[in-house]
Amino acid sequence: MRLKLDLAYLGKLFEGWQVQAPRADGTGARTVQGELEKALKDLFGSDVRAHGAGRTDSGVHADGQVAHVEVPEGSPLIPSKNLSRALNSKLPEDVRVLAASEAAPDFHSRYSAIGKVYVYRLRRGEFLHPYRGLVESLASEPLDVAAMRAAATVLVGRRDFAPFSLTGSDPGTTVRTLARLDVEEEDSLLLITAAGDGFLRGMVRRLVGTLRDAGRGRIRPEDALAKPGPTAEARGLTLAKVLYPPETLPGNFLATAVAPVSSG
Repeated sequence: MRLKLDLAYLGKLFEGWQVQAPRADGTGARTVQGELEKALKDLFGSDVRAHGAGRTDSGVHADGQVAHVEVPEGSPLIPSKNLSRALNSKLPEDVRVLAASEAAPDFHSRYSAIGKVYVYRLRRGEFLHPYRGLVESLASEPLDVAAMRAAATVLVGRRDFAPFSLTGSDPGTTVRTLARLDVEEEDSLLLITAAGDGFLRGMVRRLVGTLRDAGRGRIRPEDALAKPGPTAEARGLTLAKVLYPPETLPGNFLATAVAPVSSG
C-alpha cells in the first residue's frame, strides 16, 4: 500500500530534507528524511524509504511538504487515520505528520506534483522576536516596497533561471516557470510568495535577495533579471504547499508551458 504523508517541520536544526552520507568521523547529518525513516522503521519493523516532493535546504522550513512511502508486506496493519498519531509519537517535536492517507499506486510525491508555493518572511525593524525569529529573517535597512513589487513583475515568467540557482546541483534543465512572485505587507512583516512549476536549488532565496536589492536601491527594478541579488538566509523560507492536479498554477501558466523561453 502506498501512503501520502503531509508534513510540517522547523528547519533550524535540520541539515535539509535529504539523507546524507556519513561524515569522515562517522557522524551523520540530521535530516528530515532521516528522522522520518527512523520513525517508519520503528513503526513497521523494517526499512521504509520516504520520497519527498522537494529537497528543502538546510534551515528551510515546511508547512506543506509531501512525502510518499510504500508500506512493506507483512507490516502491522495501521488505519491511515491513526498513522499520523502513531508516527508523531516517534518523531522529534520539530517535525510532524499533519495527515496520512492512502494514495493511488501511481502517485509520486515529486513527479505527480505540478508546482510548489514558497513563502519568505522578512521582518523590518531592529531585531527579531525570539520565537517569530525562528521562521523570519531581519531587514534592518529601509526598503522601498513599491520597487520590490516592480522588480517582482520583471521576474515572473518562463525562462532559464540558472543565474538564480546555487552550485552543486544537476537539475537537467534550468528552465522554470515562475507563475507568481508577490510582496505583501502585514505591519512590519513582508511576505514574499513565490509559486512555480519547480524551483532550482537556492532559487527562491536568490529571488528574495534580488527583490531586497531593488528595495534598497542597489538595482533598478527593470534590471532584476540581469542582476541577481545575494542568497537570502534560509530561516526566512518556508515550503508552504505542493500542488497536485486538479490544482493549477496561477495565471494559467500550464496552458502556455511550451511558450518560447525568455533569454533573461
